[in-house]
Amino acid sequence: MPINPEWLFCNAQKNKHMKQNLTKILLVLTLFSATLAKAQQNEPDTLRSTVAQIASDLDLLKRIKITGYIQAQFQYADSAGQASFAGGNFASGVDKRFMIRRGRLKAQYDGAVSAKGWSLSQYVLQFDVTERGMTIKDAYAKLTDPWCGWVSLTAGMQNRPFGFEIPFSSSLRESPERGRMSQIIFPNERDLGAMVSLQGPKTGHWNWIKLDGGMFNGTGAPGAGANTADFDKYKDFIGHLAINRTAMHEKIKYGLGGSIYHGSFVSDTAFVYTPGQPKDSTGTPIDGFVKSPDKNKKGVEEKRKYFGGDVQFSIDWIIGITTLRGEYIQGDQPGTSKTTVSPAAIFPAGDGIYRRKFNGMYLYFVQNVLTTPLSLVVKYDLYDPNTDISGDAIGKTGSNTSANDLAYSTLGFGLIYRWDANLKIVLYYDWVTNEKSKNLKGYEKDLKDNVITARVQVKF
Repeated sequence: MPINPEWLFCNAQKNKHMKQNLTKILLVLTLFSATLAKAQQNEPDTLRSTVAQIASDLDLLKRIKITGYIQAQFQYADSAGQASFAGGNFASGVDKRFMIRRGRLKAQYDGAVSAKGWSLSQYVLQFDVTERGMTIKDAYAKLTDPWCGWVSLTAGMQNRPFGFEIPFSSSLRESPERGRMSQIIFPNERDLGAMVSLQGPKTGHWNWIKLDGGMFNGTGAPGAGANTADFDKYKDFIGHLAINRTAMHEKIKYGLGGSIYHGSFVSDTAFVYTPGQPKDSTGTPIDGFVKSPDKNKKGVEEKRKYFGGDVQFSIDWIIGITTLRGEYIQGDQPGTSKTTVSPAAIFPAGDGIYRRKFNGMYLYFVQNVLTTPLSLVVKYDLYDPNTDISGDAIGKTGSNTSANDLAYSTLGFGLIYRWDANLKIVLYYDWVTNEKSKNLKGYEKDLKDNVITARVQVKF
């Protein structure tokens, strides 16, 4: 086939134009690159500055965590106006109520991270907002050493490091409330002070053991509408040693703990009552409290001492996760004739100090139903405010005893349904039983003070 000279010429011309165009494009790109390089050397790089600022803002946002939960509930009580530890006493004439039991909002800021991976500082502020008012629950700073990550200092309003139930979050606890004993000797769970903790980093081999010890005001955190501050010069020591281990690829988890509380508060009352054998109207010795003959007891140091042990066990097996949990506490709890609650202020001068020995416990059984979102809960708790006297001996004329010396036990039954990862529904029944005495009016038989609680919790 003969070659067309015209075709060859046209194609040669096209190739020439293409080469010229490519040369021009390469020249423009070269000039642009040179200009950009010169601008980077001689002028601020706006793009790089913007990217750096965005990275800095993202890092800051990653350090801030906003979490919280709301517990809305309806309760039905056996008696109108009854005293209750299931969310507080019922108002006079009220046996049914809607309430926001807890409305928590927590802000946490994590500071710089050490070269080995743990946070060197942490700052926490948490509020509780309900129809009863707003209070501060947490306000503390936590600092961790940068060398080994074993030692940390936490200062401010924080959980008391005693036992398991006190610091265990209310959003995770299976029962609606902590036990009666926990609420009486550790009202509002938190206190103002400073605590040192020893625990290995999460990636270390010794993270399973933790020792907490700190000094606290001893007055507890403020309740709704209150502003609790220390009222004397005494400070309280709280310590807790915990061991937590796993086995069988984390299908079995278990923990042990021991706690100690050693504290004092000033007494401004006229008399002190100690366990003994006062005499009744006939001169016969009876069990009760003996009144001190010394009338000048104002300003005396009253000591509080508690000792406790706690244990936890859970297993993930064919019927679902089974959890067992328990704690026992005993000690000395000075109070008045009207209350055994730990004081947040100086006791009224018109009453005396009653030195009581107490003990108490709680037991949990929680069973997840196979792999369903259902869980069954059974809880038993006991609080005996006066182990030196019991039964009909309480309330006898001349014994100096009262209804505040009666023991109480509560058997709770609950059903938990986890709607999703953020919402759960709880139906719970508190069956409360009090110690009886024929010498105390109204306590000859069991009080009608049981409570049904239906709760919805949303967590974010």
